Amino acid sequence: MRAVASALLLALICVFMTSSPASAADPVVVDMQIDSPDQVTVGDRLTYVITIEADRGVEFSLVQSTLPPEVEVAGTPRTTTRSVGEGRIEVKLTFQLAAFVPGDVIVPPLSLRYFGKDIEGGTIQTQASRISVASVLPASGGDVEPRDLKPQAELGLGSPAWIAPAVAAASIALIVVCTLLFWRVGVLRQRAAYVPAPVVIAEVPEDRARVVLDRTGVDFGADGDYVSYYRSIGVTVRSYLTERYGFPAFALTTRELESEMLHRGLDRWQVRVAGGLLAQCDSVVYAHYRPAAERADADLTAAYEIVEMSRPEELAPAGAPS
Repeated sequence: MRAVASALLLALICVFMTSSPASAADPVVVDMQIDSPDQVTVGDRLTYVITIEADRGVEFSLVQSTLPPEVEVAGTPRTTTRSVGEGRIEVKLTFQLAAFVPGDVIVPPLSLRYFGKDIEGGTIQTQASRISVASVLPASGGDVEPRDLKPQAELGLGSPAWIAPAVAAASIALIVVCTLLFWRVGVLRQRAAYVPAPVVIAEVPEDRARVVLDRTGVDFGADGDYVSYYRSIGVTVRSYLTERYGFPAFALTTRELESEMLHRGLDRWQVRVAGGLLAQCDSVVYAHYRPAAERADADLTAAYEIVEMSRPEELAPAGAPS
């Protein structure tokens, strides 16, 4: 009897061990691909495809707080799955990113949160990547260095004879006197003077903003004063938006400014670029942040971008992108 009882106990232990579920394996990132156009400019979308192997029933979501401020998720991420056998599935997470500043943008490892029924959730990370964003400004438009004046024309020496200049001077004087007399008579007869309409030189807000930004870049190259440099950029961008769109951008916080621009129907990418640039200006002026020289150059270029993206097409300079 003791042998039979022992055999039954052993059989029950084997059955219990066989029916116990195996511990779930952690998800693994097996591949990451980036599909982008040949030349990426501000606002262009890049498609990220992350391939993960995990247990069946596990779901994933992108932790957007791990993205740098220069990029943003465009649209809703899309997830597809397929079985690879032995209780495992292949998950492809597809989403789009858009960059808002020119230059090289480092995207750190992206965090993915996973969860599912009867499993303890967690996070996994992808590898880091780099996005190279080209400026949409024409090559000539991005030049902020002052150009030398053209050589002045040299006037040749006049004839040494004095007769011809004297006759010419007398003739001009006679013409002026006669003209003044006829004009005076006409004024007395009409009892009113004709005043010609002043000639107005056309100048648009974009041109005025570019003049200030040009001077800001030159001053920064001479003294390297980050606070004055970023304060000038921020004031110029806010003043330009106030003049172009007719709302007090200079009196709004960065978040209020973005909300007002969206409310007025401005392009969403222009709103994002303006918000990011003004936040950078506030960090330098008020929080004593000091970016690298390359980033300072990129921020000045971003200010030019904001101005040029809202220039009316009929006023666009020759060679500017449509």
